[in-house]
Amino acid sequence: MSTARTFDQYLEGTGLVAAEALKNARLLQQQQPTPLPTLLIRLGALSEEVLYQEMSRYSGMPIISDEALHAAQTGFATTLTRLGLQTSWCQTQGVILWQEGEVLHCAGKEAIKANVLEVLRLKVPAELRLQHWLVRPSTFEAFFAAQERREPKAAMTGDVMHLRELAEEGPIIELVNTMLSQAVTRRASDIHIEPGEYEFTVRLRIDGVMQDLTQMPLDKFDATVCRIKILSQLDIAERRLPQDGRMTARVNSEVFDVRVSIIPSAMGESVVMRLLRQDRKPYHLEDLGMMSDHSELFRQWIKSPNGIVLVTGPTGSGKTTTLYTALDIGNDGLNKIITVEDPVEYRLKGITQLQVNADIGFTFASALRSILRHDPDVVLIGEIRDQETAAIAVQSALTGHLVFSTLHTNSAAGAVTRLVDMGIEPFLLSSSLKGVMAQRLVRCLCEHCAAPAEIDQETHRVLLEGVKHWRDKLVEQPRLRRPVGCPHCMQTGFTGRIAIYELFDVDSTLQHQILTHASEVDIVDKLRQRNIRSLRDDGLLKVWQGITTVEEVLSLAGT
Repeated sequence: MSTARTFDQYLEGTGLVAAEALKNARLLQQQQPTPLPTLLIRLGALSEEVLYQEMSRYSGMPIISDEALHAAQTGFATTLTRLGLQTSWCQTQGVILWQEGEVLHCAGKEAIKANVLEVLRLKVPAELRLQHWLVRPSTFEAFFAAQERREPKAAMTGDVMHLRELAEEGPIIELVNTMLSQAVTRRASDIHIEPGEYEFTVRLRIDGVMQDLTQMPLDKFDATVCRIKILSQLDIAERRLPQDGRMTARVNSEVFDVRVSIIPSAMGESVVMRLLRQDRKPYHLEDLGMMSDHSELFRQWIKSPNGIVLVTGPTGSGKTTTLYTALDIGNDGLNKIITVEDPVEYRLKGITQLQVNADIGFTFASALRSILRHDPDVVLIGEIRDQETAAIAVQSALTGHLVFSTLHTNSAAGAVTRLVDMGIEPFLLSSSLKGVMAQRLVRCLCEHCAAPAEIDQETHRVLLEGVKHWRDKLVEQPRLRRPVGCPHCMQTGFTGRIAIYELFDVDSTLQHQILTHASEVDIVDKLRQRNIRSLRDDGLLKVWQGITTVEEVLSLAGT
C-alpha cells in the first residue's frame, strides 16, 4: 500500500479525474461527512466501477463481489450479535462484518477508519484473522436494504433486545443449566423443548424412548430459546427459518458437545439438543453386543486391505458408534484414515475428520474426490445418499481402499438391491462389496431390579425357534427375565441399550445373485440357507441370556 501519497493525490496523478472535480468533491465533503469516492461518483467525475478499481490498486484491498456479499447476509447478523455491535453502527462507519470459520471479513466503502479498527481490536477474539475488502457504494446500500427486509421492525428489535436481557438473567441461566444437568444425570441422549398453547414441555430421550422432564410457563419460553441461541452462537432475531449450531457444556465435571437444532413450528420454535460426550472411551465389539462369531467376521473385514463394508439401519440405530469402534480397532498407526461425516459426532485421535457442508457445495461426493488425493488406506463415508457417492465409493474400493459407510435400508439384504437401484453396475458391486451388516438397538434389563420371567407357550415356542441353530453357543440354561423398575432405572426396568446384528460376507453365491439381479427375497432365502442369523434371531439369543425381553426384540425386529 502506498504511504507517500493520499488517495486524492493518487487519483490526481492517474489523470482519470480532473483537478477541478476533486476540488469540488473536497468542498462538498466539508459540508457533509460523505466518503470522497461516493461524492466523486455522485458528481459524475468517475464511474463506480473505474473508481473502485483504482482504489483497489491503491490500497491493495480486493473488491467484494455482489454474490459473495449476498451470501454473507445471514452471517452478518450473527456476527454482530456475537461481537455486541449494532447494524446502525456499521452503516454509520461504512463497514460490513461477517465471520467465516477463523476469518472475520470487513468490507468498507473506503480504507477502514482508525476508530473502527480500534473497536475491532477490542471486540474481536485474538484467534480470528481480519480480512479487508472494498465494497462499492451501490452494493453497500443494497446490502443494508436487504438487511432491513430480513430483520424485525423497530418494535420487534426492542423485543429481541429485551429477550437478550432476560436470557442473561439468573433464572433463565439456571433453568437451562438445570435442563442439561438433569439430562446428563438421567443418561439422556437428547433434550426436546416443545412449545404448547399455555406452557412448554421439556422432554428427554432416554434409551431411545421419550420421557417428560418438566413443564414450564409459556412466558419463560422465548427467553429460554434465546439463551440457547446465544450459547450456540445462533441469530436470536431469526424465528422464521431453521437454524443449527453447537456449544460446549461442562456438566457434573464432564464436557459435552451439544448439537442444537431449532425449527419453526405452528406454536413457536421447537428445540432439540443432542448431548455428545467429548471424552468418549473406545468401545470393544463385545460392548456393543456382538457375539463371538459376529465379532470374528467383523474383525476380518476391518483388517481387509480393500473393499466396501456397509452398515444399515434406521436413524438412531447405533450405526455411527459401530463404525467408530471399527476405526478405533483399525487405528494402529500404520494406516491413514479419513472420514467424511455430516456432522462429525466425536473427535477421533489420529484420524482426519471432514464435515460436509452442502450450502457451499462440499458434499460427500466432492469430499471423496478430494480425499482420495491424500492417499488414505481407510475411508469412512458417513452415508451413501446418491448415485455419485456410491460410484466413488465403489471405485475407491476397487483401487485398493477399505471403505466403511452406512445406508438407510430396513435389512442387510436390502443394501445390495439398493445400490443396484442407485445405478451401480452389478459386476462392479460384486467385486467391491466385502460385507454387509444390519443393526438395531434394544433396551437392556436393569441389573438391579430385573426378575425371573414366566412366559406363555407361544412366546416360548418363538424363543426356541429363534435360537435352535445356535444353542451350542449358549452353554447356560435360559435366563429369562422381566423388567420391574427401581430408582436406578427411574422405574422403567431398563438401563442402557445393546445392539442386535445381522452380518454376512459376500461369497460366490451372493456375487452370482448380484450379477443376475436377484431380488431381496431371493437373497434372504440364500442367507437363511447359509444359517446367517437374522436380527430377530440375534435378539432372541440375547433374550435367552437375560439381557433383554422378547417384547423388546419383536418390537424392533419382528420378522
